[in-house]
Amino acid sequence: FAADRLVIPDKSVCKMDNFKSISVGAGEWIEIEQVRPLDLLNWLLEQKSMGYFIFGLEQTASSVPLQNMVFPDRPTILLLGKEKEGIPVELLQAVDQCVEIPQMGIIRSLNVHVSGAIAIWEHTK
Repeated sequence: FAADRLVIPDKSVCKMDNFKSISVGAGEWIEIEQVRPLDLLNWLLEQKSMGYFIFGLEQTASSVPLQNMVFPDRPTILLLGKEKEGIPVELLQAVDQCVEIPQMGIIRSLNVHVSGAIAIWEHTK
């Protein structure tokens, strides 16, 4: 999908057996960068100053449906939130655009990894 790196809060998870089995070796083919949660806002702002477009996958009053999102022709960062909590409010200030995956029915929530995969696919199309 042309992702050049995965940014996670703790790189030590890469050594865990369940990470290895779930990633099926993909962790060996993509750069994995550690950014601690307390440093994430500064990291995002730094990336933004280098020309990155940051889109957050979050349901907000100004979210754009994912299928309507026009991604700019420049490097892009997909910011995902935590399960059940979403993207922390303080990080939303670094986001250029929030997008959401339209859903129907009573339960309007997807697991973060599922949402991330859908967003990456939509960006790649």
